Amino acid sequence: MLRVRMFRDHRQLFSGTAAQVVLPSSEGEVAVLEFHAPMLCALAEGEVQIDEQRVAVRRGIARVGSNQVTIIARG
Repeated sequence: MLRVRMFRDHRQLFSGTAAQVVLPSSEGEVAVLEFHAPMLCALAEGEVQIDEQRVAVRRGIARVGSNQVTIIARG
């Protein structure tokens, strides 16, 4: 499982575990699963999907590493 924390507009929206996170990166959608390679990506306008939950974002940044995903976004 991935440990996921998501912040949008200075508020924590999600903190918990997930099997999959889909990010709307500036290079296209990125699906993050357990044991994903470390990465840092810029977020484009779209939706972050944490398992079945979807959250709209305008832009932001996401960091993936050691089965952890941290998302800081603007709504």
